[in-house]
Amino acid sequence: MVRFWIVFPLITVIAAYAFFSRAERPVATTRPSFTASRDVKVEVLNGCGVDGMARTVANRLRDTGFDVMTLGNADRFDYPESIVIDRLGNPDDADRVAEALGIANRIQQIVPDPFRIESVTVIIGRDYGRIGLNGRVSTRMLPAQTSNL
Repeated sequence: MVRFWIVFPLITVIAAYAFFSRAERPVATTRPSFTASRDVKVEVLNGCGVDGMARTVANRLRDTGFDVMTLGNADRFDYPESIVIDRLGNPDDADRVAEALGIANRIQQIVPDPFRIESVTVIIGRDYGRIGLNGRVSTRMLPAQTSNL
């Protein structure tokens, strides 16, 4: 019984030392996998026909750190999926925008235009619910001939 009173406190002290002397692990901060940049000039086009969608996505991109230069409607409102287009041959810029919005469709379409300042175009399709807008989407549809953003 005497051995118990000698061994038990010794084990308790060793366990307390091991517990309190361990190094604290740094807490991993979650950072987005993309790097936003004001150097990336973005054009956002509404290709789904939902009123205000281009403005909603543009605000999301601005909040994320991109420089949205132009808002407008796409040539039509029946794009089934959203797409990110590299306009100036900078695929890294298009990749960063696509990652920020969670859009998998990316293409490169370079058309010589001395007046183009946007390096990336985003066309919002009917899959707009999948592009990380935090549920702030109105579903009022645009008529085919309107010019609202």
